[in-house]
Amino acid sequence: MSYLLKRSYAKSLLFGVLLVNFALFVPAQAMDEVRLQAAVASLADGAEAQPLEAKIADFVKSGDRVELTKLAEQIQVKDGDFLDLMAKVYDRPEGLTVTLATDPNWQRIGLSMGPCHYANIAIRLIAISISKGIQPAIRNGVIVIDGTQVDSLFAESMHRCELVARLPKTARQIGSSCAMTGDCGEDPDLLGAQ
Repeated sequence: MSYLLKRSYAKSLLFGVLLVNFALFVPAQAMDEVRLQAAVASLADGAEAQPLEAKIADFVKSGDRVELTKLAEQIQVKDGDFLDLMAKVYDRPEGLTVTLATDPNWQRIGLSMGPCHYANIAIRLIAISISKGIQPAIRNGVIVIDGTQVDSLFAESMHRCELVARLPKTARQIGSSCAMTGDCGEDPDLLGAQ
């Protein structure tokens, strides 16, 4: 179990480093600093991710693609520029070959992101991905997306966000609880992590 937690921590740390690198370098090309700060600030509230998880889970379980697509369109309008860049970072982290910037403003933004930010980013990427045709699986009542770990990243980040932000704990409806419980059987993407 401790190996699993260390590995989970290492993966989260790696993703965090990628997000920091992203926040430091990529937005300079596509988003100005003010828009970036606003995007990061808008994703800080973990209480937003909880009902979003419930909505997405309800739409997926009921097969309501129309409402899921409407929700994804709303997310895209509000957070699209930032999420498009995040998706590129998540999909191709090996493509990031940048060094740390010396600009303290970008560093401050990148380092200000915590688990609630990651949970909000991941749940929004999940909604957009499913609306664009990625087929989720439902195992033991939990929605997982095979072939990616964004669902597990959401579950782990949301778990940490609830602890840090002292939010009421909710049962995960999306993503494996493997990192928190050690039971990775519901997510084949994490079976090797045991």
